[in-house]
Amino acid sequence: MQAFPEFKHMSASFWAMIKYVSETLGYVIRGKGLVRTYSIDEINSLFSKNGIAIDHDTIKIAKQYFDMRADLLNNTVRHNLMTAAEAREAFDRLLPIYHENNFKSKLPINKQSGNLKQVNFFTSIINIITENTLRHSSSYDGSMGFNDDPHGLVYVFDDSNHIIGACSRRFDGAYPSILNPRIVWEIKEYYYAKSFGSRVADGVYETQLDGYEFKDISSRFDKPITHVFFLDAYKTWWEDGKSYLCRIIDILNSGLVDEVIVGREVFTRWPELLSSVIE
Repeated sequence: MQAFPEFKHMSASFWAMIKYVSETLGYVIRGKGLVRTYSIDEINSLFSKNGIAIDHDTIKIAKQYFDMRADLLNNTVRHNLMTAAEAREAFDRLLPIYHENNFKSKLPINKQSGNLKQVNFFTSIINIITENTLRHSSSYDGSMGFNDDPHGLVYVFDDSNHIIGACSRRFDGAYPSILNPRIVWEIKEYYYAKSFGSRVADGVYETQLDGYEFKDISSRFDKPITHVFFLDAYKTWWEDGKSYLCRIIDILNSGLVDEVIVGREVFTRWPELLSSVIE
């Protein structure tokens, strides 16, 4: 899932306005379980009532964005999100590829206990697809070819090997490594979360921080890094976290993340995106 091209060059003030309207009028249609949009009259009335200046052309552009955001979330993102059972089934279908080809990437276990202690299905799916894609690339050299569990920060070097940038957080994966990566990714799978808690919300805010850091590096040096955000878990993100899905779409369209890959989209878009980076 990529940003809407129509809003690629919108200013920071536009995205602040989008956040204000969304938060003030609400993200969802109560009782229907859908992401809402807003009419021109609703937006105009909100700003007029609160004495905030806004021009009619901006309201029209905002209305278009809200319509597109709601349509994307209600009709595409919602249907791509998987339940734990669906993710397990998808992982089981890929597992023979992993074993038959002696893949080296990790299949991590979650931090739950008891019956909830399972493989991190989405992370493992991503790792298998990543390794399989790399093995079928022209650059395959016999190694795993990517970092599937970074235990360090991302560092960016110039052509003279001076450090010119660094990130504040560790990612869940990087190609070819966390040193001068060409693509990095973070994964938010919450199949067994009991509520939409602060840990989940913090993940959204952290993505924004990462985006600002990458944007700063790219603006100062010619070192673009593709920043990908994976997420899955129907209950957590759709039933409990629709407002945060809206914020993620806003983050994507404001240029703070390059791609958001949701649930089932991983099987089609991820190998396509990764191939475009490595080839």
